[in-house]
Amino acid sequence: MTQPDPAALSGGPAAAAAARVGRAGGLLGALGLGSSLFVIFRLLETWRVTPATTSHEVSILGEKLTYPAANVGAVVVVALAALGLVAAARMAAGTVRELAASRRMCRRLLAHGLGDLEDALVFDDERPRAFCAGLLRPRVYVSTGLVAMLDELALCAVLDHERHHARRHDPLRLAAGRVIAGALFFVPGIRDLAERQFTLVELGADESAMSAGPEHRSALARAMLSFAERSEPGDPTGIEPARVEHILGEPPSWRFPFLVCLSAGSVLALLAAAGVLAGHVASGSASLAPPFLSRQPCVVALAAIPALVGLVAVALRRELPFTGPMGS
Repeated sequence: MTQPDPAALSGGPAAAAAARVGRAGGLLGALGLGSSLFVIFRLLETWRVTPATTSHEVSILGEKLTYPAANVGAVVVVALAALGLVAAARMAAGTVRELAASRRMCRRLLAHGLGDLEDALVFDDERPRAFCAGLLRPRVYVSTGLVAMLDELALCAVLDHERHHARRHDPLRLAAGRVIAGALFFVPGIRDLAERQFTLVELGADESAMSAGPEHRSALARAMLSFAERSEPGDPTGIEPARVEHILGEPPSWRFPFLVCLSAGSVLALLAAAGVLAGHVASGSASLAPPFLSRQPCVVALAAIPALVGLVAVALRRELPFTGPMGS
């Protein structure tokens, strides 16, 4: 097997561009999480909540209900804090989901493993599959269908591609990008940034595989063509036009998405600034009598039971059919 060029280990233009985009996404994620925590703390500071009922009461059909009183600043802080809570919750849920999916996939692959091909694990699958999996300890996996389909040089090029992913811990980088894009769903351009990172990561791995030897460019092209020919309708192959053009010798643009990052950062900065300004003038008070607005909590709690049962049923219905993919 041809030894890779030492320069490939440090990464070429595509890998460097992917790293820059990843760092930008990480900074935006940290800014978004910090802004979310900030407005949540401002909410706790600006609202006065007492266990007893307050003077803010209204009588409806003979029942006395309490209600919160707040100025515009307090309402703005509540809205921003609600958005921050959603973002923090989605970030935590996305992190747990990525960790669980990675662990589940690696266990399943090890259970179907048939042996090692150098540093890659071969698993039983007639479909051509090659990927790098594992967030903390990435490893290369190839299917029996891939080994049987490719010639030795094309298989070597595919392994070099996936080894690049493992060396640079790309599964972890891409998972972090997905979590950030899911949490900051309200920020324009953040999802496009994650998609650009994915494309650059693949281009960087192709770049590394081609730099391993002059014959690896054509070998990688043959492998990609074989993937495309054997793929089924709706089956992701990971082959994008940018990758084909790259292999054919047409270099993609490595230009940093400055405008996308600037617009995303500006939105987060404006939200944080709004929280600061509103927090200075915010004033709100409410009673802690559960369920917050009522002095008759049992009645409201009984009325809420059907809604809670419905929400649980919908959540279970969404979870049961889900099965994680084997990869592509």
